[in-house]
Amino acid sequence: SRILDAAERRFVHYGYEKATMAEIGGDLGMSAANLYRFFPSKEALLVAVVERQLRQKLAAGLRAARRARDPLERLEAFLLARLRVGYRHAVEMPHFFDLLRVINERHLDLLRAYEARVIKAIARILAQGAKTGRFAIEDIEQTAYDIHQATLRYNSPLSLRRNPLERLEEDLKRFLQLLDRGLAPRTPPQGGKR
Repeated sequence: SRILDAAERRFVHYGYEKATMAEIGGDLGMSAANLYRFFPSKEALLVAVVERQLRQKLAAGLRAARRARDPLERLEAFLLARLRVGYRHAVEMPHFFDLLRVINERHLDLLRAYEARVIKAIARILAQGAKTGRFAIEDIEQTAYDIHQATLRYNSPLSLRRNPLERLEEDLKRFLQLLDRGLAPRTPPQGGKR
């Protein structure tokens, strides 16, 4: 929506505290009073902006995963796409960290709901891999949660700002190679004993 676009521009370039509803309305050629008809507060508008950013980040990961055939390649595509979107946000949006701080302090439920959707998406990829015999996993939900936790570095605005994208991509790919060895079905050594 035009309102979310205008609000996002103000929030990421000037910060949540400095942006005003009057300025956002002015950018749209409407009054602040008219803007309040759509959003009851500046904070409600911020929540809508961040929700949209999170939906877009998840959607990018899901689109990338659909293009891959192998389950490990799907997982890599999903994680790399989300890393790249997050990196772009962290680097190109000067006040992105400030926006997430406000959301983290006041709307943790939004972040937890997003995290649950990410874990569910990882679980679907793992389930496909387990079904085809590509992965040997006993507890798909727990493994999805563990992978999400292990890859938080690739979604942390602080980590994204302090590291070049190429390094993060290389590190993530190495992690996935390690993960692949851990999830691969085991073949017993010669003689039938493990």
